[in-house]
Amino acid sequence: MKKYISLIKACFTSEMSLFIINNKNKNKKQSKAVPIFIYCLIMLCFFAYANMFIDPLKQSNLAFIVLSLFVFLTAILTLIEGIYKTGSLLFNCKDDDLLLSLPIKRSTVLFVRIFKFYIFELLYNTVFMLPVIVAYAIRVDVDWTFYLTSFFMILLLPVIPIVISCIIGVITSGLSSRFKYKNLVQIIITTIFFVGLMYVSLNLQDIIKRLTENASSLNEIITKIYYPAGAFVNLVTDFKVVDLLIFIGINVGLFALIVFLISKIYFKINSRTKSISVVYKKDYKVKTNSVMNALIKKEWKRFTNSPVFITNAGLGLVLYLIMCILVAVNFDMFSGLIASQGFKITEAEVVKYIPIVSVALIAGGSFLTSITSSMISLEGKSFNILKSLPVSTSKLILAKVLSAVLVMLPFIFIGNAILFIKYDFTILQMLLVLAVSVILPLISELIGIIMNLKYPKMDAESDAEVVKQSTSATISVFVGMGLLGLTLYGLFKFLKMYGTDMTLLIITGIYAVILGLLLLYMKNKSVEEFNSINV
Repeated sequence: MKKYISLIKACFTSEMSLFIINNKNKNKKQSKAVPIFIYCLIMLCFFAYANMFIDPLKQSNLAFIVLSLFVFLTAILTLIEGIYKTGSLLFNCKDDDLLLSLPIKRSTVLFVRIFKFYIFELLYNTVFMLPVIVAYAIRVDVDWTFYLTSFFMILLLPVIPIVISCIIGVITSGLSSRFKYKNLVQIIITTIFFVGLMYVSLNLQDIIKRLTENASSLNEIITKIYYPAGAFVNLVTDFKVVDLLIFIGINVGLFALIVFLISKIYFKINSRTKSISVVYKKDYKVKTNSVMNALIKKEWKRFTNSPVFITNAGLGLVLYLIMCILVAVNFDMFSGLIASQGFKITEAEVVKYIPIVSVALIAGGSFLTSITSSMISLEGKSFNILKSLPVSTSKLILAKVLSAVLVMLPFIFIGNAILFIKYDFTILQMLLVLAVSVILPLISELIGIIMNLKYPKMDAESDAEVVKQSTSATISVFVGMGLLGLTLYGLFKFLKMYGTDMTLLIITGIYAVILGLLLLYMKNKSVEEFNSINV
């Protein structure tokens, strides 16, 4: 038994942090205090939201609807996090070689993997669900059965999201492992999933309308969609031991079933994901590249070898393309999306001010995409090798910026081509839009590399930790959102005062100056910060 406990402890030492904060000074107290603070802050927010819903519903004796609503919301959040985490917690784990070489049954290794996944998801959904339960207990008269039911709900709430996450993870990893370009297949499958999710979001009003036609209340809709929500409400409002046992039995049975099914194919899939295809060629040609070309190819290879890196960087660009297509093909859906964000625009206005709309879309696609905010941190332990190259530091930094911009430009130019074909642009307007298409991505990626040099994280255990949870990535996203807001405000104000062409000239000029200042900063201050990083 001791060796199994030791095994579980060893497996739980990595990939279990909900919130990871960069800490250059490696202050352990600070590194623990900040995530705990964020954890508590989120719980307080959900506690406040629950109270806001409970108070008005309590007057109509419908406070229990809050429980079903937040159970459903928590399950969705847990499912999204679970799909994201299956790659690092179940498949292609860093300690596979070590664990599988130990005198331990493979079934034990699989159990520890899934148990670790369950504990992570339990901690994750407790952040959202526990404050709601506390708020309900304070605001509504409850008896001891509520606490018993809530205890089992918190324990079993992760089960169905885990089952769905594992199924998607097995399908994604299984399909990708059968192809030579495993990462590419995994990226395509993940992109299809997120595009499908985006489609559901775009048509959410129609979906809700159809659901409401077959249900008399919000509670009925949620309980019909998601069994645990209905079971929880029924147990809270009319507790029966038999219903509680059925609820426990269904969840435990589902968990046991998914473990059994995965055990049949898990190790085959996991071994294939680690396999390496070797291609032998008879003739070899030696090609010489310029220094910048070689550096950009190196960055491109690093980028394409990380599915989580590509997926995170590509979502904003895919969304930009979708918006361009909607403007050209399905304006009603586009106007609906804009209206949902508090803006109203007619098709006649889009036709009249299409160059301004194009710049606004380019700003959204550019400023909401930050690839370079992770590039320095992703070097990890090999950063000193990069520093030792006989290449100037400014060129090393610039190569990362240019490689990121080269990823973005095809998407932006395709979007431009769609709008150029659909609508009428003057030659001057086309040239200014194309200039903005290059300037804004350069600004976005320069900000990303500057932030990453200020807040590097060179000891990350996985790419996901750098791309999703690092300080530099977070700050870059918020700076980009701020610049997007300022751009939209500036476009609106300048348009009212000067007209379309002059607005384009002013915006292009302002951002050209900002680009020059960022390049100057990078050439001086960022070079110093690059040289000061030691691994």
